[in-house]
Amino acid sequence: ELLYATATQQIMVVPYTVDGDSFEAEKPRLWSPRSFMTRTRSETSRSFDLHPDGNSVAMAIAPDGQTAAQQGTVVFVFNFFEELRRVAPVTKR
Repeated sequence: ELLYATATQQIMVVPYTVDGDSFEAEKPRLWSPRSFMTRTRSETSRSFDLHPDGNSVAMAIAPDGQTAAQQGTVVFVFNFFEELRRVAPVTKR
């Protein structure tokens, strides 16, 4: 099966067969009714990824009714505990 994203941030799935040099796709169907959140504004960046086992997809689900234009931001915190120790050091009593 092939997975692809639509312009409305939904994932479609389409079964296909290959016979020699012939490729035949069946009718696409909606993989999930939920929309996913986009990671960037780039047209070439994927916002979902297939797990190497081929059985799972990783994505951030968009809240109901939210479109790409309404999405907020995502903040990643690296070295959280080091920063916490810096701003709130442990004191001995």
